[in-house]
Amino acid sequence: MSFFRQFPKVEYDFNRTGILQNMVDLFRSVRALPSFLDNYSAYKFYEVKNGERPDIVSQRLYGTSQYYWTFFVINDFLHDGMRAWPMSQEDLFDYIAKEYEGYVIETNPSIVRSSDLLITDFRDSLSGRFTLGETITGSTSGATGTLTKKIVDLSQLVVQNVTGAFIGDQTGPQNITERVTGGTSEDSVATYQVYKYAEAPYYYYETNDADKKPVTNSVHINGGVEGGTLSYVTNRAHVIEENDERAKIRIIDPAYVEQFVDQFEELINE
Repeated sequence: MSFFRQFPKVEYDFNRTGILQNMVDLFRSVRALPSFLDNYSAYKFYEVKNGERPDIVSQRLYGTSQYYWTFFVINDFLHDGMRAWPMSQEDLFDYIAKEYEGYVIETNPSIVRSSDLLITDFRDSLSGRFTLGETITGSTSGATGTLTKKIVDLSQLVVQNVTGAFIGDQTGPQNITERVTGGTSEDSVATYQVYKYAEAPYYYYETNDADKKPVTNSVHINGGVEGGTLSYVTNRAHVIEENDERAKIRIIDPAYVEQFVDQFEELINE
């Protein structure tokens, strides 16, 4: 039973010629039936194996590939369709390589005050500076790249299509940095740390916190937690963890699946 075959059809004049054609009413929406979600014996949990498609999981669980759509109905995070389905390890690595190509230039903003303690500058802050799409150039390295994203809370410039190697290692023994300048905006900041995009911090947490709750790093925002007590989750680790979580899906118990399908079809056609 195909998912969209259960939807009612409506007549619609596509060309405004008076000729009506039948089309599936895609605007119909039925969320998971409360009677099933409240009945803990009606569903179980399943961990999608590497590379398993929804139809394969359906065949494994129910002896037919036709109930694949039930996964998308009863799991809220799957309401976005196949793009939310867990990726295979091969697809995941390809996704990371493509999505996180390039580098992150991190800065260390600071507040500059006059002798009267009036704020005169927000040195190396990214707020209100740089224009997406412009070319960023390193003053010492001569490296160039296209600015594709600004993450102000983490003081990060995401630069892709990079030529050369930007300089930034203020946490290491050599303490090497440079200034980078936007070719269009002419805005300029000093680098603090340069990462490969995939290995750059996604968020910081206190090292001793087992729950890894996100916190603000004092390197980026005045008043945050001191960097020496922090660890971070990389973009790569975050994507992998998110994909692993998506692999844990709720399923209708095989003993109840036909009852669920019948009730769903009845509701969708009301």
